[in-house]
Amino acid sequence: MKRYIFNLLLICAGALSLSSCHKDLDIVYGMTLNSTNMWKDPSDLEQSVPGIYLRLRNYFSANECNVFYLGEIRVGDSMWGPSLESKVADNFKIACRHSTLNGAQTIGWSGLYSAIDQANAVIKYADQCRASQSIVDWALAQAYFARAYSYFWAGRTWGYCPINLLPVESTTQPECYPEQHTPAEVYAQVESDIAECEKLAASLGTSKYMATADALMMLKAEYALWMYTTQNGGSSYLSMAESALDAIGISSAKLLSNYADVFSRTNKVNSEVIFALNNNATSKAGYQLYFCHPANLIAAAYQNKNGGPVPINSTQWWAYPQSFVDYLKASEKAGDTRVATNLGYGPYSSATDKHEITWCNKFLGDMSVAPVVLDNDLFYYRYGQAVMMYAELKYYQKDYAAANKALNIIAKRAYGVDSKYTSTNAADVYDALINEYKLEFPAEGVIWFALIRTGAIWSIAPNSEQPDVTFEALKAKNPNILLWPIANGSINKNPEHIHQVEGWS
Repeated sequence: MKRYIFNLLLICAGALSLSSCHKDLDIVYGMTLNSTNMWKDPSDLEQSVPGIYLRLRNYFSANECNVFYLGEIRVGDSMWGPSLESKVADNFKIACRHSTLNGAQTIGWSGLYSAIDQANAVIKYADQCRASQSIVDWALAQAYFARAYSYFWAGRTWGYCPINLLPVESTTQPECYPEQHTPAEVYAQVESDIAECEKLAASLGTSKYMATADALMMLKAEYALWMYTTQNGGSSYLSMAESALDAIGISSAKLLSNYADVFSRTNKVNSEVIFALNNNATSKAGYQLYFCHPANLIAAAYQNKNGGPVPINSTQWWAYPQSFVDYLKASEKAGDTRVATNLGYGPYSSATDKHEITWCNKFLGDMSVAPVVLDNDLFYYRYGQAVMMYAELKYYQKDYAAANKALNIIAKRAYGVDSKYTSTNAADVYDALINEYKLEFPAEGVIWFALIRTGAIWSIAPNSEQPDVTFEALKAKNPNILLWPIANGSINKNPEHIHQVEGWS
């Protein structure tokens, strides 16, 4: 499928829609196409599949609807907080502020359901486009992957979600006012779609801007670990995760030798990347905007446009708290070469005002101009994550030597030593696992879910102003503390079927 290049088909974005009702889900469309004027020729199918991923990109690269907001800032003040320089006050979006977060101050799901709707259309109409069987199989495999991926995010984020399996083409369809389902039902749909995709996996192709066989196995492994650890899924899910990770292959050969090169803006979709969604100088979108500093608060000599290290854009909303800065610096002092990519720090202003500022150096894009051009791709799966999930799997299986072996693949690149982790004591392996997740993946949307799976989340106090109030304590008041509340807009547009999650009412 190399000829179906993602970038070439971005121009088709406005022509990939089926309807414009969807009032309850806020699915936004451009040109209206439906079954009467589409799905007649192979080209309709070939163009519609990249449209699924365009919609995913548009959702997940938005300033707030992205893996960073959904999968990391919720860790709270132990890892992320507002910039001190910009003195950001409107900080409700960090879900550790549980006393103020509600359905009016949350992230919506409409863009995600827009991608789901496009996948549903491909699944419904793929066989009607007079395409070759290889094209049909490719399209179906991509649609099933994208739908599984989307529902997996929906289930972990909001829990109680609608499940639409048909494209919305009429205002009389039940899908216009869908029923809310339980997390168990959402996860069952994820598993079903993974299985359907797996039947067609040989047709997936090699474009990392869409699903590949390894991307499917990553989703399967992550889903299986999630089901085992958070849904009482049983040991069969460990076997599922192991088979998926074995299919990928866990070795140091899967990693680039230099951690910083993984995030290169000039060598996109490099060999360590498994699944990414295209971002470029035209789209220039992404949450990394909020790592940058405003020019008026940074001395000119330190600004990136003048050869300095400080990325300049608009208001810096997110920065590491001092505790996490100290944690990263301690690792850097111990030889950790990743820290320079994960943490930027240095003097702020003039000789009379030289206090240190910080920022995250990941995904910053073109630093040769100011404002910084946000043209880096954003990652969703890479082989470093596969290695860490394998170490996690082996920890659950109590094979601590094998867990260390995987952890040392990650540590070798970071520290340049062969056997950083040697103890097979369960507590030591657990600490090493958490340590490497936090050092390897800042700003990638991975850490939050890893902390939930391992159970480490419960000991974290997300609000430094209340250091004794941990997630475990918050759970006593809100059993769904790890979910986001559902946006009030989604509830108000479909009040008969969509209700706020218990604990957020």
